[in-house]
Amino acid sequence: MGFGQFHDRTFDLTPGLNVLLGPNEAGKSTLTQFITAILFGFPTKKHPELRYEPLDGSQFGGSLDLVKDDNVYRVTRVAGPRGGKVTLQNRTTDLTLPATQLPKLLAPVDLQLFENVYALNELRLGTVFQASKQVVMDRLRHVGAVGSDFWLAQAQQLDRAADERYKPQGRNPQLNQQLQQHRDLTAKLEKANGAYQDYWRLLQDQGDARQQQATLQRALTEARQRVNDLTQQLQAWPIYQQWQTLGQEPTVATTGFTEDDVTAFERVTSQVTAAQSALKADQHRLQNLQSHTQLPKLFQEALKVTPQLTPLLAQLATVTETEQERARLLAQQQDLEQRATGIERQYATANGQMPRPFSLATTQQLKQLQDNLALANQKRRRLQQNLNQANEDYRRLQPTRQHRNPLGDKQVGWLAAGLVALIGAMFLPGTVFKLLGAALGIVIGYYGVFVVDSQTPASRQLQELADDIKDLQAQLREGGQRIDELTDQIDAIGTAHDLGRLPAEQWLAAQAAIGEWERLTRQLASVHQRLTATGEPQQAFQTAVTTLLPSLAHQDFREILRQLEQLQTTQQQLATQDGELAGLTAQLKRDQTALTTAQAAQTTFLRTRNVADETEFYHQYQTIREQGNRTAQRQALATQLGSDRLAQLQQTDQATLTQATQTAQTTATDLQHQLDTVTTHLATLAGQLAHLTSSGTQAVLRQKLANLETSMQATAREWVLDRLTSQWIAATLAAASGDRLPKIVSQAGEFYAQLTENRYTKIELTTETLRVQRADGAWRTVGQLSRGTAEQLDLAVKLAFAVVMQSQAAMPLVIDDGLVNFDANRRQATYQLLAKLGQRLQVILLTADSAAQTVAQGPTNQVVRLTSK
Repeated sequence: MGFGQFHDRTFDLTPGLNVLLGPNEAGKSTLTQFITAILFGFPTKKHPELRYEPLDGSQFGGSLDLVKDDNVYRVTRVAGPRGGKVTLQNRTTDLTLPATQLPKLLAPVDLQLFENVYALNELRLGTVFQASKQVVMDRLRHVGAVGSDFWLAQAQQLDRAADERYKPQGRNPQLNQQLQQHRDLTAKLEKANGAYQDYWRLLQDQGDARQQQATLQRALTEARQRVNDLTQQLQAWPIYQQWQTLGQEPTVATTGFTEDDVTAFERVTSQVTAAQSALKADQHRLQNLQSHTQLPKLFQEALKVTPQLTPLLAQLATVTETEQERARLLAQQQDLEQRATGIERQYATANGQMPRPFSLATTQQLKQLQDNLALANQKRRRLQQNLNQANEDYRRLQPTRQHRNPLGDKQVGWLAAGLVALIGAMFLPGTVFKLLGAALGIVIGYYGVFVVDSQTPASRQLQELADDIKDLQAQLREGGQRIDELTDQIDAIGTAHDLGRLPAEQWLAAQAAIGEWERLTRQLASVHQRLTATGEPQQAFQTAVTTLLPSLAHQDFREILRQLEQLQTTQQQLATQDGELAGLTAQLKRDQTALTTAQAAQTTFLRTRNVADETEFYHQYQTIREQGNRTAQRQALATQLGSDRLAQLQQTDQATLTQATQTAQTTATDLQHQLDTVTTHLATLAGQLAHLTSSGTQAVLRQKLANLETSMQATAREWVLDRLTSQWIAATLAAASGDRLPKIVSQAGEFYAQLTENRYTKIELTTETLRVQRADGAWRTVGQLSRGTAEQLDLAVKLAFAVVMQSQAAMPLVIDDGLVNFDANRRQATYQLLAKLGQRLQVILLTADSAAQTVAQGPTNQVVRLTSK
């Protein structure tokens, strides 16, 4: 496994002081983050700088050992969802525990408490300057009462809720705003009482103006509709003119120039073209036939040996077929060799030896062994699951040690009961009863802190589970031996048949390939034998031909066959040349007759349509097409205008339409002006009414004032309840931590005196802040200390917490270069204090200061040197 720069690295730490000494980039911060991540989970990928994923690409994660109650637990965490996959093992009892037990094992320490107290560095010690008074108080309460974070958060939430409702000097809180609204409503109600008559007069004027406004709006809508209709007619006038123009074009007759006529003319023209092409082709053939009267050189050479060559030409067809068969056999031989080579490459041994095939008995034996092995593995997994369940039951029934914890279930119940008693006391009549009820609530909450749960033994069930675990472990050992025996028998079969290089799961599947290889080998031998049988006759035929025709001596066999076929063709052509010349002459006469007939049909077609040639025919056809397009375009324009719009335009002219549009626009403008005047008057009336009724009517204002007063009373009750509940929680937590907080403060004062060489001798926690006393008696707050001195104060408090709370929260102290702001003397004093504390708890100091190694002496201390990479 790996984490950051570390890969498969182990660190053995002692129970006392461990000084991990190394320069920068030696991995000190990596180890600190490793401890935190393994215990509490890996950060998400949104914070890659805190994940420390391995630099060498190995598996992300690691493990560490914890010691608690004389038991050693190993925590292993690897990459996975929700902070990583966790494995928890009790190495003392050799039991694997569920991952959900890890937070219980670390309780009451969580990630926040570990980082705030136990994992220290310069950054976390420096936060002492950033803490407000309330934050310092909450941290000390957290130190004094382990697990009080929930109740502190509840108290802070209640304080925030109370502040959101009321602040003496605030403006935004709810009750402050309600008080201001109450003053404003009271003033508005007084103003409304003096303007009642004017208000009704203005309301009457406003109603008349609104009626006039509605009448003008209807007239304006009709005028605008008239303007819109006339404007659309005027805009459509150019389209109407175009429609009229298209209707004035002259029309011509369309007989004889339709699409069918064009198709018929093209068919006749194609016949003429085809007849001309056939006539030219036959004329060309006649010329070629007449030009081939000169014989080729090979034919002249063959004439001299015709008697000897004729028997060989008679064998030409048979020899050609034999050559084709030989070419097919060569291709088949190449294919068989490639397929056999592919099988050998996959299954042959290193020395080229192919595995031997299984017999039927061996196949059945191997299948039986594999089935038995699968059953044995399945039985082993089932036994392991039963063993894990038994271990889980055994761990669950083990008696566990209960610690006193103010956040236990019963403590929470007692605290809730005390809270109910305190709230109920607020509603009791009389001050004496309220005080008695509040005191009773505090006593109940204080008593609940010290409730201790009892333990429940289950010895008999634990003994039965222990016996079952031993029996399951014995069965697992027997199953392992059975699996080893079956595996050895399977390996023996593989060795006997040269199958050692293949996984056993592939042996049966490989038998088909091994059988295919043997079949291919037999086919190769047969093909080779047939090639040898056809080679000798072919060689004899080639020798005989080249002896008679020396010009073919240097040609390959296929070229010789081609030349002999051409020789036969020439002989046949010479025999039929006279008959072919006569046939071509007759064909030329027929071609000329077909051409004359096609040309006459074309002439007749053009004459019946009163056109002279092809160009005039297509010109007349195009003219008729354009006439059809104009008719379609005129119909499209009529559709675009619409029948109603077209009828309107036919009843007027452009000048009349323009004049009507201008008149309608003038009328709409006058109506808009009148409507604007009325609207302005309405706005004036509304302003006057708003001025008179800015505070509302009398009845409305009185109702608003009554509702506001009711809401103010409810807000005041909620504010008192939140404030008193927060104070009760603070008092209860203070009481709960009262037995430990003084010890922590006292112990922190002793540590602080040692760290500062007795310059500061006392730490005091007041009701509002934390202060320290110098040796000369002067007091200083945290803000008045230097950075190093303030960090030493924070370190002293956290060391005191670790010592006082060790019995309930035993965790190691991890300090990662946290002393960089200490001077040499105080740093040395810190080392000595840590060495002394190492006798009581485990301290892990990661530093680059070589002076730290001088104090790590003793049987429980050690120094580990880190090197940078």
